[in-house]
Amino acid sequence: LTLLRRQVTPHFLFNSISVAMSLVLQQPQTAVTFLHHLASMYRYLLKYGNDFHVPIEQEIGMMMQYYELMSLRHVGSMQLTISSDVKACKGYPLPPLALQGLVENAIKHNAHTQEHPLYITLTIEDGYLCVKNNIVPLESVGQTTKMVLACMNETMQLLFERDICVDNDGNTFVVKIPLVNS
Repeated sequence: LTLLRRQVTPHFLFNSISVAMSLVLQQPQTAVTFLHHLASMYRYLLKYGNDFHVPIEQEIGMMMQYYELMSLRHVGSMQLTISSDVKACKGYPLPPLALQGLVENAIKHNAHTQEHPLYITLTIEDGYLCVKNNIVPLESVGQTTKMVLACMNETMQLLFERDICVDNDGNTFVVKIPLVNS
């Protein structure tokens, strides 16, 4: 859990402040929106950061704040779709920052431009919350440690005695998080 919580690090905060400073000069209204999303994310961390799990609807809200923040940085190069069954899902526990970490991984490990956007989709299938993204290979592939996935799996095992499932067919990357009753 501690490793998942460290996802939103001071490094991320400093980068976000730099982006906000740039936006203040060029696009003041966008800067206000950007800072609103950043403040909402940190409010979530203060409120839920020490909890072992949060309701799925809270986690989706946090992930949306993060996605909105990133889409202001990467204008027109990403699209997030949340199915109606995910929007209606209530009460299932998830580790804090689990969804934010998956969306961050999708953004970090895939190229995305307006010509070749990154598509991220959340659905529910067979008792799992599925986070899917198309694979848009980066020109220079860096080393990946798969730490977020390993930490998430370990956390799900410790909290709920269930594993996540990961599938990569070369075109689509899917992480399935089991929906368990608390």
